[in-house]
Amino acid sequence: MQGDERGPADEGSQTEASRRSFLAILRHELRTPLNAIIGYSEMLMEDAGDRGLKGFIPDLGKIRAAGRQLLVIVNEILNPMKIGPSSAEPDRDDFGARLRIELQTPLDSIIDSSGMLLKQADDMGQSDFVLDIRKIRTAADSFLKLIDDIDSVPMTGPVMTGLRSTTASAQISSAMRSLHAREEPAGAIANRGSVLVIDDNEMNQDLMKRYLNRQGHSVMVAEGGRQALELMKSGAFDLVLLDVMMPDMDGYEVLREIKRHEEWRHLPVIMISALDEMDSVVRCIEIGAEDYLPKPFDPVLLKARTDACLEKKRLRDIEVEHQRLLAELNSALEIRNRFLQKIFGRYLSEEVVHSILETPDGLKIGGEKRDVTIMMADLRGFTSISEETSPESVVDILTVFLETMTDIILKYQGTINEFIGDAILVIFGAPLPREDHAVRAVACAIEMQLAMDEVNQRIANAGNPPIAMGIGINTGSAVVGNIGSSKRAAYTVIGRNVNLASRIESCTAGGQIFISGSTREACGERLKIVDRMEIVAKGVKDPIAIYEVGGIYGDHNLVLPEKEDAVLPRLENPLNIKFTVLVGKHVSAEAFAGTLVGLLGNSALVEVDTVPERFAEIKICLFNCTGDEVTDDLYAKIASISPGSPVTFRINFTSVSSEARSFFEVLNKP
Repeated sequence: MQGDERGPADEGSQTEASRRSFLAILRHELRTPLNAIIGYSEMLMEDAGDRGLKGFIPDLGKIRAAGRQLLVIVNEILNPMKIGPSSAEPDRDDFGARLRIELQTPLDSIIDSSGMLLKQADDMGQSDFVLDIRKIRTAADSFLKLIDDIDSVPMTGPVMTGLRSTTASAQISSAMRSLHAREEPAGAIANRGSVLVIDDNEMNQDLMKRYLNRQGHSVMVAEGGRQALELMKSGAFDLVLLDVMMPDMDGYEVLREIKRHEEWRHLPVIMISALDEMDSVVRCIEIGAEDYLPKPFDPVLLKARTDACLEKKRLRDIEVEHQRLLAELNSALEIRNRFLQKIFGRYLSEEVVHSILETPDGLKIGGEKRDVTIMMADLRGFTSISEETSPESVVDILTVFLETMTDIILKYQGTINEFIGDAILVIFGAPLPREDHAVRAVACAIEMQLAMDEVNQRIANAGNPPIAMGIGINTGSAVVGNIGSSKRAAYTVIGRNVNLASRIESCTAGGQIFISGSTREACGERLKIVDRMEIVAKGVKDPIAIYEVGGIYGDHNLVLPEKEDAVLPRLENPLNIKFTVLVGKHVSAEAFAGTLVGLLGNSALVEVDTVPERFAEIKICLFNCTGDEVTDDLYAKIASISPGSPVTFRINFTSVSSEARSFFEVLNKP
């Protein structure tokens, strides 16, 4: 189709939307007088009982029963779910005839009973009863007039109910359209509160005000959204009751303004509306409403919801007061906070804090040699992620990661020595000595890796890419203590065993934990070892053995998921690559050629004539089948090497650019 041409499906969709809008308009308009009929009859029955005017109660009961019957019939006949979808225009004659037949009897009962009550109240000199009964009669007449004029109810445009002279259908149609443009998107019950009622219908205002006054609340009324916002600037309210359909600003706009305002955003808001579309309910809750009550409202339910919201507001006020008191206490404890910051800078277990506070010379410059266990945890490929995402996303990812890991480290009494970008340096066994520091370090590392699923779920919910962590652990002698000057010092750890922990960590891929032989010996037989390998560490003459940990038994009993040693499928069309070896953070000048022959998930097989050592970090330039470059920003770690001619080695990707990720997704498709 071209231009404005539309097919049958488009026309049917528009007709269905028009039909639903028509039904919503009609339901809303009919429910508005019913709210007055039911509400005033219930209120008058209560007043008649209190005054001993029991002769009024039977007819008032008939009015209330008839009003509820009318509400049931209106909901039944005008429910689009029960009518079912239709591609035809709404049959107004059918609606009108059915409504007249089924609504006539209860409506006649209301008119007859209200007429008798008017005469009875007038004869007895009950002038206030006369006023309220006349409101019931006015509502019944308006209801009847709307039924008689149903043939003239337009799909859009003004609908006059006799209760208010507003363009109701235009309001409803506009509100329903706005539902499809949603924005992305507070002891004893408080007996009294200050309530703001926002409704453009005079009878609705009167009913809600009188109900709330009887419950002991002070009430102010606003006839529209703009007036309400002005009242809120000059008055303190505990609760807002807000109508959806209003002429100047609809309820969605008013609610949005309340939730945007710094001082009002925690103010509870209950929506009360004759617009009963589920989309309207969802819309209001998404914007921030506490609840949504349909009109006619149940007084018992209104009281329950009002009490609940006022209780929530009361608790919120208590919380704010407690926060104020806490701020005063924090100010009084400023000296202690400075003391802790000078010693550690950040994050220590409470046990360590108390111990050091009891030490008179806790700030003394100096260190001591002690057996400790050093843990280094680092994110794989985070530099590439930080280059492809916004600064706000980078901060969000690191915040989730570091908060989660900090909680686990403190649980095992580790001392966070430093956050180094996306890496964490942790000491176990200092400043408080612990005989089981190696066991604690390994158990902590396993729980940290197990927590990465939760971390990735949280950052994925925010639309950010997943991350992976490698952990290296070493046990040995090191100097720990307050290092620095009298003006600035930090509690830290120094020595070759710290460097070795870092070297061990650099050999890991995402999800792995490598430990030194000294850590394995300190932990005994409680470890599950899944691999053994040898590396050459800087400053160490001979190769040293390191071990991959898969779990720890005994008191901690933590096990990582079994690794699937999947066979990587061979590519039908192998891909040429060029790669260079990373030395520290720098790329070497010498480049090697190779062929990527297998791929599965985050792993690949590469064939080369000359291969670097195992665990080397490499930067890859990838070419497609036609020889065009896909990306030169692909990083991986060599996991295993299979000798032969050519040599085959398996790599685990540590950083994948968006171009490479899209390219691999196509290759991985069956």
